[in-house]
Amino acid sequence: MKKILYLSIFLLSVLMISCKPDPIDNGDDDTNNTDTIQEEPLVRKYLTKQLLNDDPERIILSIDWNEDCSQIKNVKYSMGYGSTANYKFTYYDYDSIKVDISMLDELPNWTPYYDVMMIHLNKERNIDKIYCYVDNVLQDIEKYAYNENGKLQERIYWNDEHKDKFEWTGDNVTKAVINENEYSYELIDFIHPHYTIPFYMSDQIFETGGRPLFTPLWKNMIKDYCDYEIDENNYIAKKMYKDNATDTVRLFYSYYYTTPSK
Repeated sequence: MKKILYLSIFLLSVLMISCKPDPIDNGDDDTNNTDTIQEEPLVRKYLTKQLLNDDPERIILSIDWNEDCSQIKNVKYSMGYGSTANYKFTYYDYDSIKVDISMLDELPNWTPYYDVMMIHLNKERNIDKIYCYVDNVLQDIEKYAYNENGKLQERIYWNDEHKDKFEWTGDNVTKAVINENEYSYELIDFIHPHYTIPFYMSDQIFETGGRPLFTPLWKNMIKDYCDYEIDENNYIAKKMYKDNATDTVRLFYSYYYTTPSK
């Protein structure tokens, strides 16, 4: 019986090998193919400072990140003329962030709408809702909606009476409605300094009308007829506004970045 069993197994093995299909000949010989396609490494820089006229006292944005740039810890924000709002980020697990808003300068011309925002994230780590408080009293709930590609489509705010809307082309917003104003954007190849900031949020300052604190909805810079200096990775280093008659620089923004620690 054993001999019959062994013979049956042997014959079955031979049959399986003989029935195995031949490999498809596509004309390529892997042993002689030494060419490999290598993609360019993806450079990820994270904005740390945006200054007016490169003056450290004239802050537009100052952002403190953790070591691997996965979390914003603190943000200072102003228009470059001295009045500065501060945003302290405190993280809870993986789905919520508390943002404490305060003024660093005791100036009467800037007043925050809220003193605390609680950001709740969805499973993709995008903003789902923001609960806005004054003295621990809920004032508003902002709601965020995304398209099928996970791109921000709407931000609904001010008691559901206002909407920011966005139309996308690839990695860029090309049409938008922000604070009830309609925009259409033409883009250039330079990388937008806010591109790697993970959130679209309002500055929540009354005198600015609640303009975006960050605008990370564009990979590429918006064409605005300014002159630029760029670094070796195509990120903006300086954005210059010139006098049309004399071609001299009237004012400029300078941008500084960090890269994640490995």
